[in-house]
Amino acid sequence: LFDSFYYRVFPGLESIHFADDIETQRKGIDKILHFKSGYIVTVDEKKRRKDYGDILLELWSVWERRKRGWLYTCKCDYIVYAIMPSRKVYLLPTLLLKKAWLKNQIKWGKEYKEITAYNEGYVTKNIAIPTEVLLEELSCEMEQTLTA
Repeated sequence: LFDSFYYRVFPGLESIHFADDIETQRKGIDKILHFKSGYIVTVDEKKRRKDYGDILLELWSVWERRKRGWLYTCKCDYIVYAIMPSRKVYLLPTLLLKKAWLKNQIKWGKEYKEITAYNEGYVTKNIAIPTEVLLEELSCEMEQTLTA
C-alpha cells in the first residue's frame, strides 16, 4: 500500500529501496525513494490501527533509558503517517514537523494528552496532537515573512 502511494504522489519516482541495514534504520529511515533525476527522498513509515483524530508524536522511544523518540532523532525527509482503517495518509515534512514542535511544545504539552505505550520490555511516551492543529501549524511553518 505504501509503495503504490509513493508512486502516485511523487512524480518521476523510479524505484523504492527498503532500508535493511541497521545504521540507516537507526536514523529513522524505512525506505529510500529513487527518482529518474537522481534525486533521493527518505521516509519513515508510521501506521495507526485506529483513527483517534490525532497524530502521535513520539517523544521517548525507551522511557526507562531516556532514549529520545523519533520526533527528535529521525533523519528522514518525510514521516509518512497512515491511519489504516480510514486509509488516510499524511505526508509530513520532517523539518517542518520538528520546527512546529519546537515552537509549540510547551503549549501542546499543557493542552494535549500524553500517551504511554507499554511494550514488551520497554515503555514509549508520545503526545497526541489533534490532526487539524498539527496540519495548521505545518502550514504556518510553510508560510513565512521576509524581514530585513
